[in-house]
Amino acid sequence: MSNKDSQKLIDLAKKERGMNSSKEEAMARLVNAGIFNKKGDYSKNYPTLASFSKEK
Repeated sequence: MSNKDSQKLIDLAKKERGMNSSKEEAMARLVNAGIFNKKGDYSKNYPTLASFSKEK
């Protein structure tokens, strides 16, 4: 990856960080990233996170 590409990614991350989003938009991003499924549960790829979020 070139320095120019790296800078584009950094600029994009800064832009996204400054944006406010609704709970629904944030959840949609997490579903698209594969972290949560459409039901709102952690996907099978994140069993450790799921174990931390369970109530005891």
